[in-house]
Parts: sequence; C-alpha cells; structure tokens
Amino acid sequence: MQDIADALGVSRGTVSLVLSGKAKAGRVSEETCLKVKQLAAEMSYFPNEIARSLTTGITMTIGVIITDISNEFFGNLTFNIQERAKKYGYTVITTNTNESLEEFNNAVTILLNKQTDGIIFVPVEGGEKIVERIMERHIPMVQIDRFYPDINASYIIVDNYRISAEMTELLIKKGFKRIAIVCYDINLNALTDRKQGCIDVLNLHNLFDDALVKNIHYENQEEEIQQAIIEFKNNPNKVDAIFFCSRRVFITGVKYMHKERIKISEEMDVVCFDKIDSFSIANIPFNYIEQPIEEMGIKAVDILIEQINGDNSIKQYVLKADIIHFG
Repeated sequence: MQDIADALGVSRGTVSLVLSGKAKAGRVSEETCLKVKQLAAEMSYFPNEIARSLTTGITMTIGVIITDISNEFFGNLTFNIQERAKKYGYTVITTNTNESLEEFNNAVTILLNKQTDGIIFVPVEGGEKIVERIMERHIPMVQIDRFYPDINASYIIVDNYRISAEMTELLIKKGFKRIAIVCYDINLNALTDRKQGCIDVLNLHNLFDDALVKNIHYENQEEEIQQAIIEFKNNPNKVDAIFFCSRRVFITGVKYMHKERIKISEEMDVVCFDKIDSFSIANIPFNYIEQPIEEMGIKAVDILIEQINGDNSIKQYVLKADIIHFG
C-alpha cells in the first residue's frame, strides 16, 4: 500500500480506504479511486486477509457441515448456502461427516481453528457435547435439516412428521394396505419424525405391520436395503407400497427393485422423501416429497449473519414441504 501511495502521491490511508471498499465513506474522489485500483492491479496487489482478520477479528468465512456431499439434497442445500453467503461477501468452507461422530468432531475442530465467523451444520447423532464447544466459544451457529432438542439454538427444518403422515394417508386413499417403511436407523428428529408419521397413520387405519419397517444402518446400507427389498418381494402377504425416508435409501432401493424384476407402480408403488432430478429421464412414476431447499439455505445464512452482526435471539423455523406426483 505504501508503494502505491508513493507512486500516486497520496497517503497510505487513502489507498487503504480504496482497497477496503470504504472510499465513499472516506470521501475519496472517483478519479483517485480509479488510479489506486488500476495501479494495484498492475502491481498484482492482493489484500492480506489473514492480517486483516487479525486486526478486525472477522474472517469473512462461514463453515458448513453436512453429512453427505454426494447426496443431491445436501449438494443443492450447500449450493444455496454458498450463493446466499456471496451476497454478504462471505466465503463458505464445506466439510462432510458421513454421519460419523468422529468426523463431526473433526469438522467442528477444523472450523473453530480456522476461526470461521459462524457455522451452519447438519447434526449427527450423539453430537450434543461437540456442539457445546461451539457455544462455549460464542460462535454463531444454525442447525439445518435436523436439530438437537436439548440445545437452545436456531434451526431450519421442515415438518417431517406432518408431510409423512399426509403422504401415508394419500397411499391409503389410493388403496394400498401393505405399506413398508425403509429408513435409516439414526436417532435424530428428521428421520424419526418421518418414520413415526407413517407409523401413526398406519396404526390409525389398523394397517401397521412391524415386520415391514426396516431400520437401515448407514454404514451397511447397501446390503441391508438389498435384503429388505428381497424380503418385501418374498413376503407371502403382498407388499404393495414402500415409503423410503430419504433420497439415498430410495435410489438404492429402486436399484434392487429393478434387479429383483419388481415392476414399480404395477406391483409396488414407491415414495421418496425428496426430489430426484436425475429421475426426470427415467420412466418411473412415483410420488415424492419436495423440501424447500432454496428457502432453507437462504434462511440459514440470513439468521447466521444476523447473529454475526450481534443479534442474539434464537430463531427456529419449521417449513412446509409438498407432495408431488412424478411420471
């Protein structure tokens, strides 16, 4: 900055105002601004963000922790978070946990060490103590997709129970009576609420069969989903519909339905809790639940920025999802 100031015959403070975007507030002329920016570009000048963060205490970065970046839902969610963060001038650092408590702890440690200004995260089962580390450091945070009931913090979720119950009612009205449920065996509200919404409606209509509920372990999901599909196919009391509680479980389930030569919609109907864009090119009719992913990402960033700017209020949103028929 001193070299630029000397070359243009202005003060170092003037150069600092221009390069930090505060020229207007400092009443620096447009002509001077242009000269400073042109010379800075010619000299390949870039601000030292590390030095700046040490001075201001602000890194202009947001940490995002998700469970599975390969999952289309979390990929879209991360994209919308990044796009919203850009509007505030923030960069996003994304980490992945694979539903692992150890990886969740590592992700939090990395983001705390990098001194991110705030963290948006998808909770992992049993991670409450890890989240308390964020709170002890007074780092703004927002839970998304799921939340820890015992932690008083902001979150953005959808009404998983209600929409799952509505979908199950729809299946029953269409004449289905033997409805199976395939869901991850993860004790977090997003997944337990989806499963319970189905179970409660089935019980209401005296259609619930505990043998048709398959709790899938995340780390062994491929084999367990395959076995579930085989059991449904061979069940002497015909299974006529399957409610898959998440996108990845649905995709794996449909793969093995094809392998077992089960005709979807003709022999068994299927439901997915999420939209799957890639299925638009396949001739597979099914119902799915569409979550407001863009709204979730936008609200999460907005709440986090408000906290970074000093708003200490807790904001908890439960958004509405929609039932969509595809095919």
